[in-house]
Amino acid sequence: MPPALAPHLPIIFDVLGVLTAASAGALTGVRKNLDIVGVCVLAAVTGLGGGVVRDLMIGAVPVAMLTDWRYLTAAAVAAGSVLLVRHPRLAGRPMPALDALRRRMPPATAYLVADSATLGCFAVSGTAKSLDYGLAAVPAALMGVVTAVGGGVLRDVLVNEVPTVLRRELYAVPALVGALVVAASDRYDPAATPIAFLAAALTMAFRIVAVRRDWHARLPAA
Repeated sequence: MPPALAPHLPIIFDVLGVLTAASAGALTGVRKNLDIVGVCVLAAVTGLGGGVVRDLMIGAVPVAMLTDWRYLTAAAVAAGSVLLVRHPRLAGRPMPALDALRRRMPPATAYLVADSATLGCFAVSGTAKSLDYGLAAVPAALMGVVTAVGGGVLRDVLVNEVPTVLRRELYAVPALVGALVVAASDRYDPAATPIAFLAAALTMAFRIVAVRRDWHARLPAA
């Protein structure tokens, strides 16, 4: 079966998505005052959860996190980086660069950027991998959305919050837009690598703008 996109793209965006999603999970753990183990567990669940659900649904077993060392490594690196930035004393010595980074990027901003990048990366990788496994465009796009929001749902449930995807704010919609762009491009150019990066950037920008401008889905009339 010919690849839906360049063969390496799903893996590239998957690993990037794990990095950003695990960072968002770790930031949530820090915000909830979890200990180091709790932060690392939340980072791993957030980074890997969506991809595991996707792989099981499309029959890509064993799931990628169990066969490719880069997935767990990316989650561990993200969790460790967040802990060092937010708790520089863990480094054992003063690190001015980390102090400067912490001042320049407040936790709320860091979380928004990481979570938005997660949507973009996973929308692309989930759709591309599903196309590789023979799914049609629309089901593949839906798998892209599942990959993008799945880890976030697990994260929110673990910290006893209503999942972001179930709130009024636009969360799954940006991921769906990016996934549809990837699915549509496959019909005309299966090797459209620039389109994949464009779709990820579009998803990320859509999410950030929606939060900054307070865009919400309309509630049904009473």
